[in-house]
Amino acid sequence: KMDQNLANNQDNSNFILHYHRLKDQLESEIDKYDADLKVGFFIQDLKSGTWTGKNERLGFAPASLLKVPIMIAILKKVERGEVSLDDKLTIRQEDIDAKYPTSFEGKENQEATVEELLRAMISESDNTAKNVLIRQLLAYEVDDIFKHSGVPNPYLRDNKDKTVSPRDYSRFFKSLYYSTYLSPDLSEFALQLTTDTQVENLLPEGIPKDVQVAHKFGIYNEDELHDCGIVYHKKNPYIICVMTKHLRSVDSADLIRKISKNTYEFIDDQ
Repeated sequence: KMDQNLANNQDNSNFILHYHRLKDQLESEIDKYDADLKVGFFIQDLKSGTWTGKNERLGFAPASLLKVPIMIAILKKVERGEVSLDDKLTIRQEDIDAKYPTSFEGKENQEATVEELLRAMISESDNTAKNVLIRQLLAYEVDDIFKHSGVPNPYLRDNKDKTVSPRDYSRFFKSLYYSTYLSPDLSEFALQLTTDTQVENLLPEGIPKDVQVAHKFGIYNEDELHDCGIVYHKKNPYIICVMTKHLRSVDSADLIRKISKNTYEFIDDQ
């Protein structure tokens, strides 16, 4: 059953009072790239629930963003005592993703711990690690986190829409922030994994270096680029999820950075 706390809406008056100037500012940036239907964003204050967005319900190919619910599903098995972070899993030949560089290349039939695989999957967006971990999950175990978050599961065969919207995807990070699905300790562990990533040139680049950012990026066919997560502003931590498609990759990255920077500065000025 979906956790209603992950889909809460604020009344429009609250929304307008808090965010109308920011939304105008961000839409102005998007207009510079002629990207009206090519960009979606969702921003939500984690204290009040106040939010703003543009195309926040528009679907995008999630790509590596889906590694976050996989991580959460594995940690649920850890919470239930079915596996341990220290358990060793064998890397099979069919797990190796030859299309993308991997720290596990040439390590067929060798072992890695669940924690090592989780760190590689999240911090390096390693597909080989993802393939090993997803073999440990039954379909219903993955679907459970989607149902809890109220997000249509793109893994389901009967779901023809294989996309995820910025608004929906933000619920995975909210579930971790509020510990609605995992225990507080494992939720914090998951968020720590997402703060130590190799790609720090998207959302984090628009944020002061002393402010922590928990996030996950995704790239689909070099045609879609996304970054979503939590910015731990000292007074007002917030969710931010930016998804782009059909833009030049350099423009997508630049726009994500500008949206992140403008949002942080707006919130910091409040």
